[in-house]
Parts: sequence; C-alpha cells; structure tokens
Amino acid sequence: MGGRSHTAGEPPGHALGVTLAGLIGAPLWEALLAEGHRRAHRAGDVLLRQGDPGTHALALAAGVVKVTFAERDGTVRVLAFRGAGDVVGEAAVARAGAARLATVEAISACAVAVVEQHRFRRFVERHGLSPVLHEHALIRLGESDRARAGHGGSCERVAQALLALVAATGEAAAAAGSGVELAVTRSDLAQYLGVSRNTVSARLREIGDGVVGAGRRSIVVHDVAGLRAVARSDA
Repeated sequence: MGGRSHTAGEPPGHALGVTLAGLIGAPLWEALLAEGHRRAHRAGDVLLRQGDPGTHALALAAGVVKVTFAERDGTVRVLAFRGAGDVVGEAAVARAGAARLATVEAISACAVAVVEQHRFRRFVERHGLSPVLHEHALIRLGESDRARAGHGGSCERVAQALLALVAATGEAAAAAGSGVELAVTRSDLAQYLGVSRNTVSARLREIGDGVVGAGRRSIVVHDVAGLRAVARSDA
C-alpha cells in the first residue's frame, strides 16, 4: 500500500502533532494534493460547515484551521487544531450521504486542495489507506487528550500551545521573530487546553503584552523568541 510510513530521517509531523503526510510519506501526500484543485482562504473563513453534506475533503497544503462542534444548546466546543499536511472533512466523505460532524475554520491564511468525494475514496482504495486513516484518527484523539492533561492553565502550557499554532502556520514571520496574528480567541484556547477563559486571560497577562496580546477575535504573538522562553521554563 505504497508509502504508509514516513521515510527515515523525515519528521512524522509538525508542531501540532503527527500529520497524515507524515504517516503516508511525501510522495503519496503530493499525489493526494494533485487529486484536488487548489483554493486559498483567509483567516476567519469557514472551510467546512457542520451538518453540510460530505461532498469533498480538504488536504491542507499550508496554514492552520480549528475544528469545532456545536451542541444542540448552541454551545460551541473546540475539538482540535490542524495544520499543513493534514486532511479535514474525510470522515463524512468516507460514508456515502453522511453529513459533516464538525465545522472547520481557518485561523491563518490557508492553502488547500479540494478533493471531491469520489476522487478521495478512489485514492484511499487504490493505495490501501483505510487502516492509515483509522490509525491517524486514533492519534488525533490521543493528541487532544494530552493537550487537556496536566497543568493546562500554566503560562508554560499556554505558551506551548500558541507556539505550536505559530509554527504550524508556516509563515515567514514566525521564523523571523516578528508578529503573527492568529484568528483564535481566548475561549478557543481555553477549550483546547481544558481550562477556563479567565485562566487563559490571566496567563496571557502574566506572559506580558510585549510578548502576546489578545483581542476579541484574535491572539497576536508579538515576540516569538520571548514566547519560546516562557514555554521552555516548563522543561
């Protein structure tokens, strides 16, 4: 089933965890991207909407998205963040006529390959990737559990989560150490870490306005190096 595991010396994923690209290898990932047509999105764009029919999957070539679930009472929960090298919307595509189980929204500029349902399912079948997709789903679940474990409300854990998002955007600004704006709220971050919004707000204040700032709809990392210093203090 060609390319199931990443090649020797190749990292299995990025700062947000193990990616599908890391599991199947670069050649097969590039082949998957070629199955779709490219589309660009801005931060804040809704890429997939909960309840819509699963007509296509999205392969993330660049950028970061958040995955959310709306409860019947209107409460919205952040389930995960995904970055380049991952696929979203594949669960609904795998089941004919199924509705999407979650909403996917860009939190940075994104580039995606839109892979229509029949092409995605044929690609999976041709390369025997069903077991890999199942394995990846289990890995994602474990990553989400670990994100909420331990001292999720510490300055170090908040800094580590923000650094993972910054790194996964792939923006040159992150490497250069200049400011990076993420369309993620304090509530989003709190849900991801399993703590209260007030806890996240307090920790951001402790980290300092010179390093990170928060508005109503976004968090801006002003000093990536300074945030790394905060994150390392947890070592």
